[in-house]
Amino acid sequence: MKLRRVVSLLFAAVVPSIATCGGASTSGAVAPGRPGAPISTFPAAVKSACQASNSPKIAEIHKRGTLQWGIGVSPPFGFKQPNGEWAGVEVDNANELAHLLGVSLQIQDYDYSLMTVVLRTDKADIVGAQLFATPARAQVIDFSHTYYLSGQLFYVLKDSKWQTIDDLNTASDRFVYGTGGGQKDLAAKYIPNATVSDAPLRGQLLLYEFLASGQDDSSMTEAAPMAVLFKKYQHPALAAIGLRGRVTGQHAAPEDILSPFKVAFGLAKGDAGYESCVNAWVDDMLTSGRMTQRLDYWLAQNIAG
Repeated sequence: MKLRRVVSLLFAAVVPSIATCGGASTSGAVAPGRPGAPISTFPAAVKSACQASNSPKIAEIHKRGTLQWGIGVSPPFGFKQPNGEWAGVEVDNANELAHLLGVSLQIQDYDYSLMTVVLRTDKADIVGAQLFATPARAQVIDFSHTYYLSGQLFYVLKDSKWQTIDDLNTASDRFVYGTGGGQKDLAAKYIPNATVSDAPLRGQLLLYEFLASGQDDSSMTEAAPMAVLFKKYQHPALAAIGLRGRVTGQHAAPEDILSPFKVAFGLAKGDAGYESCVNAWVDDMLTSGRMTQRLDYWLAQNIAG
């Protein structure tokens, strides 16, 4: 994944001229009943943490009657369908938080260089946009608890000889990555001796056909869709390699993931009650398994076909 650059903006100069990337959506597309779909009934502890009396921001949202959600284009977290409606992981998240707060939802997309500004100027109540919790951003906004660890794994054929990153760090390993992707830099870091080439991804998450045909030996993509990729590509089957060797189980452990980045919700600074509400909600999504189901569902949709 490319790491988005946080652009330094002169606050006073930018505020009057904040521009959006497209029209707002009232709710986005949500199909009820499928894995990870937004819920509308919440544990008592989560509802208690999200009372208007606990937070000026929640009181403001209740008075307005609308949750203003800032989103960015980052499939499968946020993307527009042909009918113009937003869909993805963050749209599910947005609908769920609106349900929790008992208000309607307005989704507005912004350029990633403006994500901190729209929070600081009250254009958005929350940013959910696969937003990396970087030190630079943390200087000007608050972050919720982490709900997703974004990072990479190497992928090889299951019946190949490759078992560890050390095995891949040789000229006999033909590594292929998606043209223009950040995996080129990661290859230089982890397997500098490999023979490296690139090819267009054409909307795919992984250049599987290059491995299946024997043209290349290894590739790289996000860790999160590992189980989805294993299910989709079985002839021949895939294996994943992380920092500790071949990865077992349905999901990679944090200790396996290469160059991980924490993904969290962005919040304006200064409202501890609102942050506690969002954190209670995030913790419930994680402990219930709802977030994992949501991620798996949308990652599968992103590589469907």
